[in-house]
Amino acid sequence: MKIDPNMVIGSVTPAAPKASRNATGSFEGVLQGLETGTVQKAGVVHAGFRQTPISPQKLQAVGVSEEALDLMERYSRAVADPAVTPRALAPMVDEMDAVRSRVDEASTFLSDDDPLRAVMKDVSSALYGEVLRFRRGELNG
Repeated sequence: MKIDPNMVIGSVTPAAPKASRNATGSFEGVLQGLETGTVQKAGVVHAGFRQTPISPQKLQAVGVSEEALDLMERYSRAVADPAVTPRALAPMVDEMDAVRSRVDEASTFLSDDDPLRAVMKDVSSALYGEVLRFRRGELNG
C-alpha cells in the first residue's frame, strides 16, 4: 500500500446538506411558528408543542410536595448530624407535621386517578412516619 505524501488528514469535509425553505416540519418552520405563537399555521404538529392547561390546584400540589421533600431532606441531614440534639429537631418536626396537613389538603383537590395524588399520599405517609418516630422517642438512642 502506497501513502500519498500530499494528502492532509482532516482536510476533506463533506458538503453540508441544503435545507429546503418550505419543508413542512423544518426547524425554520418550527421556529417561525414559535415566534408567531402559531405552530399549527406553520404546518407543524408536534406532541411537544401541544399546550395543555395546568390547573392551579396541581401547581399548588406540586409546590407543597416539593417543599415537603426539601424539608425531609434537611431533616435527614439534621438527624444524621451527631451534634444536633432531639430538642433542636423539635421545631423541624412541628414544621413537618404542618406541611403534612398542607399536603393532605392540597391532594383533596386532585382526582382519585391522578398520579400526582398517589405521589402526594406517599409524601404525606413519609412525613407522618417521621413525625411519629420522633414523638415516640425513637431518636433518643
